[in-house]
Amino acid sequence: MVFQSTIPQDTTFLPGMKTIMADRSQKNHVYYLKDIEYVKRDGAPLKLQILKPGYLEQEHTAAEKYPLIIFVQGSAWRKQNCYQAIPMLSVMARKGYVIASVEYRASDDAPFPAFLQDVKSAIRFLRVNAGLYGIDQERVAIWGDSSGGHTALMVGVTAGMEEFMTADNRDVSDAVSVVVDYYGPTDVTKINDAPRNPMFIADKANIPEDILFRGVVAEHPEIAQPGNPLNYVRADKEIPPILIAHGDWDSLVPFNQSVLMYQKLIECEKVVEFYKVVGAEHGRFMWTEELMDITSKFIGAYI
Repeated sequence: MVFQSTIPQDTTFLPGMKTIMADRSQKNHVYYLKDIEYVKRDGAPLKLQILKPGYLEQEHTAAEKYPLIIFVQGSAWRKQNCYQAIPMLSVMARKGYVIASVEYRASDDAPFPAFLQDVKSAIRFLRVNAGLYGIDQERVAIWGDSSGGHTALMVGVTAGMEEFMTADNRDVSDAVSVVVDYYGPTDVTKINDAPRNPMFIADKANIPEDILFRGVVAEHPEIAQPGNPLNYVRADKEIPPILIAHGDWDSLVPFNQSVLMYQKLIECEKVVEFYKVVGAEHGRFMWTEELMDITSKFIGAYI
């Protein structure tokens, strides 16, 4: 949109006054669209937090479209704080992406596969409304941390599967072109095979995977298999490129959970990059400038 001033440009110059040049690209600006409803579940709205590059004016439908990154905030599949990552995600919006942080139904209220159905609904909603938000619906990535990383993997490996479909916009694709998983669980039936802080399993009534799958996963591993992304990876199946990053001191989701996913992808000859973040805990010390740059370049390479 061409800027047109409503008043004459001031021409005052005073002794000692300094001048700098404006930047009309607005490349350092980010528009924030708060609490955009994308679907209702049992009468309750689920919402998106949308960040748009500054050169996309809030009410302007741009002729040029920008790639979309769906972000899924980790929460052990329970109630999310969808505002938590906005400062970090703003960095990516400044690079020329539309970002949409997705709220899903908490596992306390709705078991597997509710969270997965919701994120797929959000992808379809954003494709339907691509023109409104300046999105190129053909260039879609998904990125998540912790349980959001697991969600990102599940979205990436289950594109178009009927069992995870809901009625809203069901004729629109939920496929993505690239997946980014930060320290997400994968095969939760093996999550206690590696060292883990005992406090996370001490309260038997609040073990996240047991709440999600409505049973004791350690005793009934079969109940968690539909939510295991490894089960959907095959050599003869198209899988989007995947970036995995995990801290080597993660005491909540052991590093080996990402090893399992990486090994399966390599075995099936899929495109995957895997980074060990030395000295990082679960979500702490992870969001470095280097990792953000790697993430940006990986996503950019495929969308």
